Formats: sequence, structure tokens, C-alpha cells
Amino acid sequence: MKSAEGFLVGVLVGAVGALLLAPASGAETRQELRRAMDKGRDRLKDLELAAEERMGVLLDEIQEKTARLMDAGGDLMESKRDDLLEAIQVAKRALAEEREILMRATRARRAAEIAEEGL
Repeated sequence: MKSAEGFLVGVLVGAVGALLLAPASGAETRQELRRAMDKGRDRLKDLELAAEERMGVLLDEIQEKTARLMDAGGDLMESKRDDLLEAIQVAKRALAEEREILMRATRARRAAEIAEEGL
């Protein structure tokens, strides 16, 4: 389970536990749950921003390395072609992983919003 999913599950389990064990009134409990959901939503947004930032850094690195290799000349380009192709594949896998993290965080945030609307 990824951290965003685990976090969301923790928030939901905590919310259910709070409802069942809360000595406060229903209105107070709902307010506490809303605060917890807001906190969870903020955390998920932070995770999304971090994933987007990491993807941007990876893309910048790929572009920079490719430009350096292109500038180095034809001979070097031929000798480094395989290295470049391998680096591109590694970068593609890393981007796919970051995209998956971002998608999971987005789904978790949407689930949290839907759960909050039910309150």
C-alpha cells in the first residue's frame, strides 16, 4: 500500500473510531471529522505537488543530459548512444512511477472529498 493510500485508510479508520467512541455531541464529532478530512486533503495535495515537482526535475535532467550529448559531437554521440537510450528508459520508468503516485494521490483526495460530502 502506498503512503497516500495508507494515509487515507488511516484517516477513514480514525474517523469511524471517533464516531463510535466520541464522548462529544454529534455536531462536535462531525466538526472534528471535517477537520481531520481537511488535514488529510491538505496532506494529499502536498503529495501531489511533490510528485509533480519530482517529475519536472526528472524531465529537466533528461533534457539537460540529452543536450550535452548532442553538443559533444558525432563520435561521442555514437559511442554514448546506448547509454542515452538506457537513460531514457530509466527516466521513462521513473516518470511512470511518479505519474502513478500522482494518480493515486488524486484518487485518494477525491475519495476523501466524497467522504467529506457524506458528512
